[in-house]
Amino acid sequence: MPLEARPITRLDAPIIKKPSSPNELHTRLQALYQHSHPDAPEALDVIATSFHRGGCLYVGMFNDKPIAALACFNDGQTDAKRLQYLSVHPQNENRGIEGKLIKMVYDAEVRRGTREFIPAEPLIHQIMSEYDLLRVKS
Repeated sequence: MPLEARPITRLDAPIIKKPSSPNELHTRLQALYQHSHPDAPEALDVIATSFHRGGCLYVGMFNDKPIAALACFNDGQTDAKRLQYLSVHPQNENRGIEGKLIKMVYDAEVRRGTREFIPAEPLIHQIMSEYDLLRVKS
């Protein structure tokens, strides 16, 4: 099964087909972010707060498991979307998942009308540069 990027607007979204607990997605996201972000609880709080302002979290799913995530923030001041808090499960690092997820998020957001993106982390900026995704789309 290929990687899927599923947008969620709440941390208890029902995207896992057979969850072992009601909070399984939240628990898995916490574990995912603890590996890549030392401020994992704060990152998830920022992401959850962004949901109220039109933000979303794209969860990279593979075989019904979240293996990656990327937040897409709407600051309400411009038409640009800020991409931040990229995280990939340690067993999937260096397999190109980061680039695939960013490209999937980019494509999904362009379909929604977004024309400008702001990469808020160096790795996201590097990947978007490699895929030529930084220029403003018309």
